[in-house]
Amino acid sequence: VGGKLATDLPPTLRPAFGNVGAAGVVTASTSILVGMLSTAYMAHFNAPKFYTELKNNTIPRYLSVVNTSFAASISIFAAMASLGFLTFGASSSGLILNNYSPRDSLMGLSKIAVAVSLVFSYPLAFVGARDGLLDLLKITNRKDSFMNALTVGILGSLTTAALIIPDVSFVMAFAGSTLGNALIYVFPALMFRGAIKKLPNPTKLQKFEVKAALTSAVLGLGFGAMGVTKLLQSVM
Repeated sequence: VGGKLATDLPPTLRPAFGNVGAAGVVTASTSILVGMLSTAYMAHFNAPKFYTELKNNTIPRYLSVVNTSFAASISIFAAMASLGFLTFGASSSGLILNNYSPRDSLMGLSKIAVAVSLVFSYPLAFVGARDGLLDLLKITNRKDSFMNALTVGILGSLTTAALIIPDVSFVMAFAGSTLGNALIYVFPALMFRGAIKKLPNPTKLQKFEVKAALTSAVLGLGFGAMGVTKLLQSVM
C-alpha cells in the first residue's frame, strides 16, 4: 500500500486500512478526535477585538462575518481531515505532514507554508492568552519592561514544552478536551445564563434557550472528560 515514496517511511506511518467502517465512529476514542477538532474554535477571546475593528460594526454585519468565517473554517478542516484520513487511514499522524516522505517536494513546500502560517498566526493566540492571564490575576502593572519579561517567560516555557512533547496530537487533543470545550460549550452558556438573569422579564423562549445552552455545556463537559480519559489511557 502506498506509492513509490512509501518505503521512505517507517511502518507506523505507512497507509493502513481496516474493515471497521462507519462503526468506528461510535466509540469512546472518537472523543479524542472531538477534542482535537475543538482547537479550531478556540479564538473566542478575540471576538470583541474583531467586532471593535470591524468597519461599520453593526450586529448584522458582525454576524455575517462570523457565519462566513465559521462556514469557511468548518469546510477547510473537514476537507483536510478527510483527505488525510482517506490517504493514510489508521496510520494518520497527529501532524499529517509526518506521513509524507522527506523526498516529497510538494509536501516540503507544504511544511514551509505551515511554518509561515504558525509564525504569523501564533501572536494572535499568544496575546489573547497572555492578556487573559493578566486579567485573571488582576495585574494592572503593564509597563513595557514587565510585559516584555512576561512575554519572554511564557514563550520560553511554551517552547521548552514543545521540544519535550513529541506528539502534537496529544497537545491538540488535551487542549481541545479541556480549554476548547470550556471556551466552546461551558463559558458561553454560563455567560448567556447570566445575561438572561439580569433581564427584568425574560421571555419563555429565552428561558428555553438558557436550558438548551446549559444542556450543551453539560454535553461539552462529558465529551471533554471522556476525551481526557481516553487520551491518558492511550499514552499509558
